[in-house]
Amino acid sequence: MLIDRKSLFLVTAALASAGFSGAVGAKSGDQARGDGGDTIAVTTRLGQRILRHGVSQRVFLRIGVRGIRRESHEQRTPANISLVIDRSGSMRGQKIQKARDAAKMAINRLGARDIASIVAFDDKVNTLARAIRVTDPSNFHHRIDDIRVGGSTAIYAAINEAARQIRRNKSSRRLNRIILISDGKANVGPSKPHHFEELGRRLGRDGISVTTIGLGNGYNEDLMSELARTSDGNHAFARTASDLTKIFNQEFDDVLSVTGQDIEIIIRTKAGVTPLRTLGRPGDIDGNEVRIRLNQVYGTAEYSLQLELDVPSGMPIGNSELVDVEVNYTPSKGERRRIEKTVAGRFSPSEEEARASIDPKVMEPILELEARHRSRQAIKLRDEGKIKEARKALRANAAELEQGQRRYRLKSKRLQKLQANSAKAAASIDDRAKWNTSRKQMREDQSNRQGAAVKY
Repeated sequence: MLIDRKSLFLVTAALASAGFSGAVGAKSGDQARGDGGDTIAVTTRLGQRILRHGVSQRVFLRIGVRGIRRESHEQRTPANISLVIDRSGSMRGQKIQKARDAAKMAINRLGARDIASIVAFDDKVNTLARAIRVTDPSNFHHRIDDIRVGGSTAIYAAINEAARQIRRNKSSRRLNRIILISDGKANVGPSKPHHFEELGRRLGRDGISVTTIGLGNGYNEDLMSELARTSDGNHAFARTASDLTKIFNQEFDDVLSVTGQDIEIIIRTKAGVTPLRTLGRPGDIDGNEVRIRLNQVYGTAEYSLQLELDVPSGMPIGNSELVDVEVNYTPSKGERRRIEKTVAGRFSPSEEEARASIDPKVMEPILELEARHRSRQAIKLRDEGKIKEARKALRANAAELEQGQRRYRLKSKRLQKLQANSAKAAASIDDRAKWNTSRKQMREDQSNRQGAAVKY
């Protein structure tokens, strides 16, 4: 769910700052490791370490979930991967050669515990290598080298065939992932973004995530980003064919760092605290209980999950428990596990003390999600032909990001990149070719990306 500007202003004005509280019983903090053999770590932070006594207020709760990386190949979650490669006519030349090279590199990073399949498509779909264990990488290499280009682009059918290959060995003990590379628009079969949004949602519910890599300026970024978003996969914009190897390497850094799957986060509020909405990721709210789901957790990145809470005015001075957090997940080995935390806040009559408890780590994702929302609105305006309004929105987005970083004393590479890309998009909005590139860049900015330190 997305943040609206008015609500962000009201919350930040009410808080004027943010702090942290991540307590297990009487302990607080932002622990970087799990307990008792856990393969994921959970951290909790409140938007204010100190809350005002005697007033009703809104506060953000940030929950961080990260995989704990293991050195041993045997300890990581084995992968069940289907590589889906566009071989339509537009992939001729360096594009298909670099795609082959990246696919072979990806196969080389897998081992005998992993399963892989290769699907190629133009207007027809062919399974070049059925799903088998990667005991002999050269067997896959030969199939990849045989890919020849020609024809149209049947992406929808290719994804369905890849899902069929995944389901042959699908397990909660494996990372079940489709990786699509395409440079074109779907023009055979279902071709609208909403078709792929629903396809991604169905696959995500089935525990299959889809990573999409768009190559060059000809692909449909709305289609590709929605397929990745709704299935809980990554999305990247490869500006040139030479970018593919780097992107595939980053993707497999993620894939090979997964330590837990089928993650369910249950948040139960206490003491009259009311959950209002989740930010950045959908959540089901039922009374005082919120449920959020993740397909997988990486050791290379932290999932940042935000929840806005309404805290009543009747809280006593001193420490009070506000929220219980329960995280259930399936590790690569052993029984399903549970991690539990209790989040407490301290209430003070001092407005100055409350204002002083600033925590940039809570506000940074809020600012990023708000910026993503504004960039989506700018794209919508530009698509409607409202160029002046879109330019104004993009410039405002860059200004808001600059002011927000100054307000919370942030030095954030992620926010700086969003700020620079908004300014660049505003400057290129009249040029069709440059805008096409900027639009793809913004769709990538709005998505979870390979190699990102934070995902939503």
